[in-house]
Amino acid sequence: MSSIKKSNNLSESWGFFSNKRQIITLSVAASVSFILLVAVIYCLVYPVKFYDIVKRECGKYGISPETVMAVIWTESKFDEKALSPAGAVGLMQIMPDTARWCAEKMGINFSSSALFDAEYNIMIGVYYFNYLLRRFPSEKWAAAAYNAGEGVVKTWLAGSGDIEFSETKKYVDVVAITSKIYKNRLKFRIFDIL
Repeated sequence: MSSIKKSNNLSESWGFFSNKRQIITLSVAASVSFILLVAVIYCLVYPVKFYDIVKRECGKYGISPETVMAVIWTESKFDEKALSPAGAVGLMQIMPDTARWCAEKMGINFSSSALFDAEYNIMIGVYYFNYLLRRFPSEKWAAAAYNAGEGVVKTWLAGSGDIEFSETKKYVDVVAITSKIYKNRLKFRIFDIL
């Protein structure tokens, strides 16, 4: 008790926190600073890059933009130039053969180099994700097919009814959680300049 009293007397003698108003003001300022710091970090970790393109493409098919933002975040962390060891390309990590098939179905020209372009990649990726949403019973299974492949997921559904690859289970979980994060993130776009 005496050491607390001494420290209070010392702070008063030095002029620090001499009244409750100063303590409250400092506490509020520290809290606001912390909240702003967390908000900035949140916005940096979950960017809204390319959202206008995502929203436009999702609008064509009635897909929730937050789900596609979550797929992009999970696949490439918004790196347009991402290239996986397996050969998946761009923001949505699309395999060139899948992209060629999608482009043909969409009636547009296919260009493997254009897969590094955000707009083209998102246009193809959203088309493909919509195709998977129509083929499988839920967003969970469409995400599983996006990750593991359509044929593998059909086998799982016909057999055990469970996702059998741990990597795909993790992928589906991350997409689901990140989709919820983006649902909230897209409501509060104050730091979109980051």
